Amino acid sequence: MQMKGMVAIVTGASRGLGKAIALAYAAEGATVVACSRPTSPTGLAGTADDTAAEIRANGGQALGVPCDVTDDAQVQSMVARVMDAYGRIDVLVNNAGLMIINEPFLDIEPHRWDNLMSVNIRGPYLCCRHVLPVMIEEKKGSVVNIGSRMGLELIPGGGTVYSASKAALHMVSYALAEEMQPHNIAVNVLSPGSLRSEGSWQIEWNRRNWDTRIEPSQNGPGAVFLALQSAQTMTGQYVHVDDFGKTWGPGTDSN
Repeated sequence: MQMKGMVAIVTGASRGLGKAIALAYAAEGATVVACSRPTSPTGLAGTADDTAAEIRANGGQALGVPCDVTDDAQVQSMVARVMDAYGRIDVLVNNAGLMIINEPFLDIEPHRWDNLMSVNIRGPYLCCRHVLPVMIEEKKGSVVNIGSRMGLELIPGGGTVYSASKAALHMVSYALAEEMQPHNIAVNVLSPGSLRSEGSWQIEWNRRNWDTRIEPSQNGPGAVFLALQSAQTMTGQYVHVDDFGKTWGPGTDSN
């Protein structure tokens, strides 16, 4: 029950990594706000309400909130709803994201580039923009941004736009960590490794190493660890969960 009494917002929590983090937080005693778009653009099953209902069925506390993180009004409304319900926000996990992998640069249409950048960069920006004032008022908090080793190194087939978005998110995290340090707010990056999730399966390139990928739930310990940090303990760091999900820590190599 390391997170008992804490309120945590997890975006993209309808399935995959976001749902796994939401369940891990609930298991540690946190009240979880699961956020996601009402429906998946690719038709995948699961909603924020489904994740919240599963948490409550297991004895935890959770609220499901439909929210498009690229829409400023929806994000503002989501944060206001959380404050009305719980009066505090201790953790924000910016997990919602899109992937374009193994597609030639010249084949990416401008609207698809803009859509991915909007979710992967604008989404975390908007969520932080509306959550951070709450954390500043509380004089503590933890922001966990979901990064990727594709934002650190060139991986053949990794995808120009996805890699660019994650590299940008890493740098936003490091700069924001410095800016938020006087307010005792930690900002760190969790790189989850190659996941075996519903969304990953939709991208054919990801299936080439499917058997060696890890389950999203193996990121639970790392996500909990980062949620418990403050600017006094650890901030501005990149934490990687290895391919087996057994070890994690600041600066852990991707292999």
